Amino acid sequence: MLMILKVCGMLLVVACTTSIGISMAQALSRRVRELEGCIALLTGMEGELSYSLAPPDEAVARLEERESAQEAPFLPACAALCRKGTPFPQAWREAVAKQGGSLTREDAAIVEALADTLGQCDLDGQLSSLSHAKSLLAMQLAAARERCESHGKLYRTMGLLAGAFVVVFFI
Repeated sequence: MLMILKVCGMLLVVACTTSIGISMAQALSRRVRELEGCIALLTGMEGELSYSLAPPDEAVARLEERESAQEAPFLPACAALCRKGTPFPQAWREAVAKQGGSLTREDAAIVEALADTLGQCDLDGQLSSLSHAKSLLAMQLAAARERCESHGKLYRTMGLLAGAFVVVFFI
């Protein structure tokens, strides 16, 4: 009976450390998805601004309904704040700050900087700032993908090996 409890405890330790490694790897994957979603959102925002000439708060409300922009974690919060009457620049900043998801500070700073130009400049200025932000996010995305590939495997393997080490240590 005691041996069965020891084996169960060992399996639980290995399962816990492995799940920690897997969750760390998933966080890296989540950042990649959210960066892709942010780029899709900015592409959609370019389209909304250039073709419909809608103000940014209306563009955000329309984009919220699209499936392609659902991975941007701050979009629903920004749309909700705009519906409540919060001015767009403030709503954009608050949404990015509070609902940044897995974005790093650098990622969030790139997106947050758009609050200064969206709805504040002429159409060409808005489109150029969106294009610039997309190129910066594309560089962040490339680095995030590389980190996800290299560190994701490392985290999963280290989780399993850490559990095995703890089990061997206690034997």
